[in-house]
Amino acid sequence: MAAQLALLGGEPAVTLDHEYYSQWPIYGEEEVQAVTGLIRDHALASQFGGPGPITDLERMVAKTWGVKHALAHSSGTASLRSALFGVGVLPGDEVICQSAIHPFNCLPIVGSGAAPIFADIDPVTLTLDPVDIERKITPRTKAIMVVHWPGCPADMDAIMDVAARHGLRVVEDNCVSQGTTHGGRMAGSIGDAAAVSFQHGKSTSAGEGGVFMTNDTEVYQRAACLGHYERLRELPNPKWRAVSGFSFGEKYRMATLSAAIGVVQMRHWKERLDVRHANTDKLGAAIASIKGFSAPDFPDYFPSPYRSGRIVFDPSALGGISRERLLHALQAEGAQVSSPAQKNTLTPHANGLTHMLHKHPVFQGNEHGTGDVLWEVLGPHVTRIDYRNVVLPVTEDPEIPYYSIRVPSFTRPADELIEQYITAFAKVAANAEKLSGALAEAR
Repeated sequence: MAAQLALLGGEPAVTLDHEYYSQWPIYGEEEVQAVTGLIRDHALASQFGGPGPITDLERMVAKTWGVKHALAHSSGTASLRSALFGVGVLPGDEVICQSAIHPFNCLPIVGSGAAPIFADIDPVTLTLDPVDIERKITPRTKAIMVVHWPGCPADMDAIMDVAARHGLRVVEDNCVSQGTTHGGRMAGSIGDAAAVSFQHGKSTSAGEGGVFMTNDTEVYQRAACLGHYERLRELPNPKWRAVSGFSFGEKYRMATLSAAIGVVQMRHWKERLDVRHANTDKLGAAIASIKGFSAPDFPDYFPSPYRSGRIVFDPSALGGISRERLLHALQAEGAQVSSPAQKNTLTPHANGLTHMLHKHPVFQGNEHGTGDVLWEVLGPHVTRIDYRNVVLPVTEDPEIPYYSIRVPSFTRPADELIEQYITAFAKVAANAEKLSGALAEAR
């Protein structure tokens, strides 16, 4: 007989404290020594032209991602801004991007004086749909801004094909998906330029900061000219080297203290990434073996179907249970699960606005005239777009992906906690018909 569900009065299956297993970032004495050493040596200013934590971090990032050039910035957003400048995005251009994303992916486009053009997303990967990208191309399109979700790389083969056929540049927003791969290649090393973030909550943390990356020396030199005036004397092209002492943007360099923390974090990058992957693969495979659950049907270029943190459920094999009831039962067991559906995702600082940028008042307008601000900022060079006519069926569907639930990622070895999760899922599966019967909530 199946154990009694916690939702129906039984004991929860998950009893271990999640805090230890989910702690992030993980800082220790190495970071303390790195930071205090700089303070004692009065070495808080950037150290260009010689050894120092900023150049050390850049070398480590370039080696890890397998790219020729890396340039440290004050944030991932600043890195994206430099990437757009590096690939030649100028006022009046258009950049294709996705709407179901954090606003900071879009802000560097506006900061470049270009108009964001929103394309739809794939319903499985929730990344840019290459077919809709091609529909959105106009004579003013200069670049495509691709976002890789954690564990969910975009379809880079198809996107790079679209870009090549239309003469476009591709910038990869790799800020939240460090370590994600596409067909064996590091996401962030495939397009013309990319950015990773070292902000506090990212998978490599330095408190704040970001790094721009590229394999294209010309793109690197242009990017350096945006906000790294003191480095320009080292550039190989005399055209850009002569800009030395000047620049075409604000200072974007990373703080030395952040870089020092980032260097320590990068020393442990691979081992900590391996722990996360081992945990997600073990948990995902075990849950997928339980009747009613399975792995997401991701494309072949995915390294693992479980590293997205999503598991698919089959209501017909679970007594017709709704997603909401399933989540309620698992949460009662102590499992920290949620829905990846966009209706549960809100834009930060936007008073409950759903996570769709093209629905934001900046693009939709309101009775206060907020919709005019964008065009005031971008100026007369940009072709004005009526975003009220933008329709993105997949992005706007609040239930996609309906038959999926999100499971947590554990940052430390978590075999015992994983076993408790497996017990919780098995309990709920064994009792699913009870939950979907008279007790079930209407969907």
